[in-house]
Amino acid sequence: MASSISTFRSIDKQFLYADTAQVQETSSGQGSPVWSWISEDYPRFLRVFFFEMGGESAAKESVFQIIKSKLTPTLHLALFSLLFGVSFGIFFGLIPLQIQSNRLREFLKIISDLILSTPVFVIGVLLLILFFYEWELLPPGGYESGNWLYVILPGIALGSRIFARLYLYISCESERESLSTYTFVLRTRGYQWSFIVWNSILRKLAPMLVVFILLDFGSLLSGAMVVEELFFFPGIGKTLYYAIKAMDTDLLASLLMYSGVLFYLFNRLGFYIQRGFAGERNET
Repeated sequence: MASSISTFRSIDKQFLYADTAQVQETSSGQGSPVWSWISEDYPRFLRVFFFEMGGESAAKESVFQIIKSKLTPTLHLALFSLLFGVSFGIFFGLIPLQIQSNRLREFLKIISDLILSTPVFVIGVLLLILFFYEWELLPPGGYESGNWLYVILPGIALGSRIFARLYLYISCESERESLSTYTFVLRTRGYQWSFIVWNSILRKLAPMLVVFILLDFGSLLSGAMVVEELFFFPGIGKTLYYAIKAMDTDLLASLLMYSGVLFYLFNRLGFYIQRGFAGERNET
């Protein structure tokens, strides 16, 4: 699939001039039959990917070296986004239940709905206006290895959506668990309400939380094109964007392969973890 998409994307560059008066000759690849992807392009992709380090980009750089150089900033951004979203999502998801405040729960629900209904680039622009233009507290973009200041703004933009999803899930499920027979028994036995919320109820929600976290982490490691481009962050997403824009066949195919395999592995890992928790619950 990665080979087919990348080859189709770069098979003819004539459409680049569709909105101008320029006329370009079609490339020799135009009109090539679909079966040529299987007979020619796919074997070439396998050979280049497994035996030639991904081949060379349009700039004559090693594809695997390019991906390797982008892994550190991508991992840095993914970890910050995940820590931000998960910590705030769990905390604010359970605090209204602990203090038994319906107003706070509804207010946070409105905030979460707004976040999920707002494009991520809009959130990024608002963060830039506030934290860079108005208050001059954080850099507007770029990246320095090991410097957390450069991942705060893009990390909050990405982590806000993780927070919103986790909050909506935790808020709904924790409210239902608080009305369960098990919770009622714990309260009648004299357990403190805070202990019930942060120990018993959170433990029951943990299996699905782990699955959500793993899926979000896999998505973040696969790159976030819009946010990385907005904050000119040198990650996988920005590289993928420029590979598509430049129609760089080898680089695009390798990045698609990397993203697909990575997301699949995290997806399966989350599935097996969820099934393991379900097995333990059935045995109990």
